[in-house]
Amino acid sequence: MKHIFIILSILFVLIGTKSANAQIDTVFWFSAPWLTPDHTNQKPMAFHISTFNNPTTVRIKQPAGTYDTTIVIPPNTLFSKYVSFMINQVETKPANTVLSTGFRFTSDYPITVVYDIITAPTTYYNPETYSLKGQNGLGKEFVLPFQTLWHNRPSTADNNGDGVITQPYQQFSVVASEDNTTVYITPKTDIVGHPANVTFSVFLPFKGNTWTGQNIYQEVQNPGQNLAGTIVVSDKPISITVCEDSVQPAGGCADELGDQIVPVDVVGNEYIVNRGFLNAAVLESFFVVATENFTSVTINDGIVTNVLLNKGDTYPYNIQQPLTHIQTDKSVYLYHMSGYGCELGSALLPPLNCAGSDQVSFARANGQSFLLNILCKGGTEGAFQLNGNPALIPASAFAPVPGTGGAWMGAQISFTTAQVPVGTANTVTNSMDNFALGVINGGPSTGCLYHYLSSFLRRVYTDAGEDTTLCSGINSIDLIGSVKGGVTTGEWSVLDGSGTIADISNLSTTYSPTVSDFAQGELTFVLTSTGNCTPVTDTMKVFFIQPPEVSTGADMTYCRNNIGAIPVSGTLNFAIGSTWYGGNGGSFANSGNLSTTYTPSPTDIAQDSIVLYLESQGSLYNCPNDIDSVVIHFTDEPSVFAGTDIYVCSSVSQVSLNGLVSGGATTGVWSTGGSGSFSPSEFNLSTDYIITAADTTSGQVKIYLTSTNNGNCIAAMDSIVINIYSKPVVEITSQDSICSNLPILNLDGIVSLGFNAVWSVDGLGTIADPNSLNTFYTLNPLDANNGYITVYLTTDATVCPSEVDSIQVYFIAPPVVDAGSDLAICQNEPVALNGSISGPNSGGVWNTLGTGSFVPGNNFLNTYYYPSALDVANGSVTLVLSSLGDFGCAPDNDNMVITFKPIPAADFSNNTACEGNNTSFQDASTTSTGSITGWAWDFGDGGNSIINNPQHVYPGYGDYTVTLVATGSNGCTDTVQRQIYVNPAPDVAFSYSTPCVNMPIKFTDKSTIPVGSVVAWNYSFGNGDNSSQQNPTYTYYSSADYGVTLTVTSDVGCTASTTYSIFVNPAPDAEFTMDPNPAMAMESVDFIDQSVGTGISGWLWNFGDEQGDNTQHPTHVYTDGGTYNVFLVVTDANGCVDTAFHEMVIGLMPNLPSGFSPNGDGENDVFIIRGGPFNNVIFQVFNNWGELLFETHDSKEGWDGTYKGQPVPVGVYTWVMKVELFGGKMVNKSGDVTLLR
Repeated sequence: MKHIFIILSILFVLIGTKSANAQIDTVFWFSAPWLTPDHTNQKPMAFHISTFNNPTTVRIKQPAGTYDTTIVIPPNTLFSKYVSFMINQVETKPANTVLSTGFRFTSDYPITVVYDIITAPTTYYNPETYSLKGQNGLGKEFVLPFQTLWHNRPSTADNNGDGVITQPYQQFSVVASEDNTTVYITPKTDIVGHPANVTFSVFLPFKGNTWTGQNIYQEVQNPGQNLAGTIVVSDKPISITVCEDSVQPAGGCADELGDQIVPVDVVGNEYIVNRGFLNAAVLESFFVVATENFTSVTINDGIVTNVLLNKGDTYPYNIQQPLTHIQTDKSVYLYHMSGYGCELGSALLPPLNCAGSDQVSFARANGQSFLLNILCKGGTEGAFQLNGNPALIPASAFAPVPGTGGAWMGAQISFTTAQVPVGTANTVTNSMDNFALGVINGGPSTGCLYHYLSSFLRRVYTDAGEDTTLCSGINSIDLIGSVKGGVTTGEWSVLDGSGTIADISNLSTTYSPTVSDFAQGELTFVLTSTGNCTPVTDTMKVFFIQPPEVSTGADMTYCRNNIGAIPVSGTLNFAIGSTWYGGNGGSFANSGNLSTTYTPSPTDIAQDSIVLYLESQGSLYNCPNDIDSVVIHFTDEPSVFAGTDIYVCSSVSQVSLNGLVSGGATTGVWSTGGSGSFSPSEFNLSTDYIITAADTTSGQVKIYLTSTNNGNCIAAMDSIVINIYSKPVVEITSQDSICSNLPILNLDGIVSLGFNAVWSVDGLGTIADPNSLNTFYTLNPLDANNGYITVYLTTDATVCPSEVDSIQVYFIAPPVVDAGSDLAICQNEPVALNGSISGPNSGGVWNTLGTGSFVPGNNFLNTYYYPSALDVANGSVTLVLSSLGDFGCAPDNDNMVITFKPIPAADFSNNTACEGNNTSFQDASTTSTGSITGWAWDFGDGGNSIINNPQHVYPGYGDYTVTLVATGSNGCTDTVQRQIYVNPAPDVAFSYSTPCVNMPIKFTDKSTIPVGSVVAWNYSFGNGDNSSQQNPTYTYYSSADYGVTLTVTSDVGCTASTTYSIFVNPAPDAEFTMDPNPAMAMESVDFIDQSVGTGISGWLWNFGDEQGDNTQHPTHVYTDGGTYNVFLVVTDANGCVDTAFHEMVIGLMPNLPSGFSPNGDGENDVFIIRGGPFNNVIFQVFNNWGELLFETHDSKEGWDGTYKGQPVPVGVYTWVMKVELFGGKMVNKSGDVTLLR
């Protein structure tokens, strides 16, 4: 187990003008791994934040979660934010699930952040420290480094008491720094939810979303079962943490390893490794992980090793020398596993170039062994000081790194607590150059913490500025660039110019151009980064242009009635923009656009012309502006008068037109909305319009006069309307006949709209209002003498001549009605009516003084009357026939009286009806007078009867309509209809299993019924036995033929039966023997069938050990000892079966293990003889001096590693056993056993 003491304050420090290196930044992203809680004391957890020379505001936020806090930390202070209380919100678990556990740290000044699994004293089990890499940890491509030598030790105990034993695994956790991030993962081994070497994607919708990929194997030292070399690519920046828990090397320790890693563009191709203090059997190693195919790796520790790797390959190298140099031709990750004894620590090493710091601050956490690993360039090893003392890091402590020719020096220096006190801040500086520093703190019995503190800041960003265009002739050009990242210095140069740069090393400087520079038209400036990182260049072009030029184009002319937004456009060269102005109060749509519009004001239009100006604006580098103008002229618009509207009658064939056109035009053209034509021509202002029949039909024609030869003006138009009145239409709508006894005649007529009319009559009466279209005429008694009178309606003469309509009105005699004689009928019969009417119209209508109804209706002279119950109850009803009031004549009426005779009340009943059985019907009809003298039955299936109480058999089930007509002695009848339901009879059937003597026969009811259900069963088994079960089981004990009858009853009581003849077959008799019995494991046993019966054809053996056979005489071998139940099932030709059963005893030879560990863990705690069964046992254990420590004669008793109740020491002990097997065979053995605790 690992006991690690965490160093909380190993920090880089910003000094002077140096930029932030390594883990120093203002933005950090982190996804915390999860650790098994069953590796004891896996908390507390904390984020350790260190500030430098300024009070710093730090915000800790889970952007996709709910945690958000802000703190202010004093200068040069270590602040610890404990997060154990929210462990489930911190750790990124479970695997293969999008979570919200990502952390983002932001600050207003640079800080360092470390995540610690601190663990509790006094058992410092399995802690780890993760140094956050800041923005250097963000990228879009990663290749994951892991150790590949040792497995993750399986957990065996529930140490945290949650009821679950949680296993440790390799894992990596991803956090998104932007919304809508897609991550593509190609795992090198099977992980939770995904197979090896198959690329899949994970979508993280929000920044701060996290996801964990988890190995499903613990034996990660096996090929194909390690995450090393897994490739992770994303479309937006992400950060990744690698971790593996309970890594167990030789020696029994089990440690957590992990770190936050960096993307492939932040690793390098040259590294140096200082060896730690791991035992030789632990194999202290570094692991090279390639980021590109065909990567050549050279390792030099005094012996040169060359390796060729492809992308994702991992090469482990066992470190033998204090210093090892690694050189590659392409970028690689270098992951170092170091420590003390078997206690492991790990770190992702930074590359040599573009890295390091000139000052490192750290603290010592405990009094255990404390060493500094220091790497520097050759020649700077004498410039170190520790806390201001150069003697503590002497140049003599350094040695050349193999393979570098002295270009790099390395040292590993141990310090006492007097030199580096516990809990104090310490500082290492180098006055000449940057260096790398790592700390190893701990020991082989207390654990190890390994940190490598060199900078990962390898990115260099050079920006020479945007390309620009300048005016020819300027005196100087400003050069303003930037170099950021790994270095902050650079140099300017010009590729194709002959001028002078004021200061090539100043990022903000000037260039003085020459005449030849202007003549060639452009210059290219180059800014190149300087320092210890690979130079990065950027270029900026300057283009020279002429002074601004604008042009507005030709002048324009517009008519005053054809002016809107006037489009104006110009051209511009060598200026940023331009502006329009001018006019007298008008407006530009956008004066800053070259192509725009100008809307003239009334003042503009009132003038003959206006002037608009276009001027260049924003000329480049003081070039003078240019101005151009355009003149817009205005002309008068035309005026048109077509005349006034005209009114004519439809008899007119042409109309004269006289129009006028003046102003901007003097000619015009006539057009029409109708279908007529113009004479002599539509182009004459004075002409005639020829009216067509279609014009007359429409009643109105619109005539247009439009100006022509308008120039740039919009044509003017005027119109007149010719209104054409059709000659009037007059019509009398009054009736042409009238009853001779009426006093007045109504007069009604229709006249075309817009015309008046007057009434006149040739009779002797008077008209109430002759000028009203709706009036009346008062008849004179003498008017009817001629049989008719003539009526006239005449229109007035206006635009059109008058029109006349007339009718002759005839006088008609009144009607006479006869309803017929009075009648007496049965109460339930309809009354047949046959009335008559004389006169001009034979139509009439029947009415009742009762409440009955007429069918098909009361407006037929020959119809039927159906009396109501109230009519019948009253004993009689009066019917009235009335004539219709045609021609204004008053109607005539006649009455008929109907008297009702009583009728019988038909009724009947019947019993429950079953299909195929007699159904009995009973007459229940009654009458108030006389008696019932006749019956007519209709059973609804074609059957009939005329007796009072008949019986009838229905051949099928279902609904039937039964009708009974009962006749009384007065001749009246009554009918009753009633629907009865005939219930179906069951369809009886059953099946049965193979009939064998002494074997239960299963009888299965197969009876059905189409409606309802079968509710009762009765089986008669043909031997006096019966059963009322639906599906009984019955056993016959002798072979014979039996008649089995099943009778079933439905839920309404309908029954049916059927009988089957069944022959019961005799059964076989199963038996077998076994040889030998008992037998030993792996010994062949013969099974011999002894069964008797007729035509036995099947054998099914079950040997009791989940094995079987289907042959008659099988042989079987038992692999394990014990007592087995053996069964034989035989089947004869009739399908009859019988079963036989015997026990088989199998023994095992006695055996003892070579060691045991009586430590109370429930595993291998007792030393006991295995095997058996045994008849007798003597089992003894002795120490090295021959002293008897344990003896037993019970094969189930073993030695628990004690003597007289006290545990014996760890060591080797001698045993003797004498065992008698079954059958009397003896086994004598002796040996020794190793006792461990």
